[in-house]
Amino acid sequence: MKATFEFSLPDDQGEYDRARLGSLAISTLWDIDQKLRAIVHYGEPTDAVRELCELVRVMIPAELLDA
Repeated sequence: MKATFEFSLPDDQGEYDRARLGSLAISTLWDIDQKLRAIVHYGEPTDAVRELCELVRVMIPAELLDA
């Protein structure tokens, strides 16, 4: 299967940049999620740090990490 995206530059520059950098954004979110997980599971965080890590992890949509 092939997909072709067309943009009218410079008018659609923002949309083009988001499409071009989407995989980098997902990869970065994955890295952040894993670092937060490591803090919670393998570190010795205070209750406040643990709660914050878990809150941020919930804010990262699971659908993005499963893509």
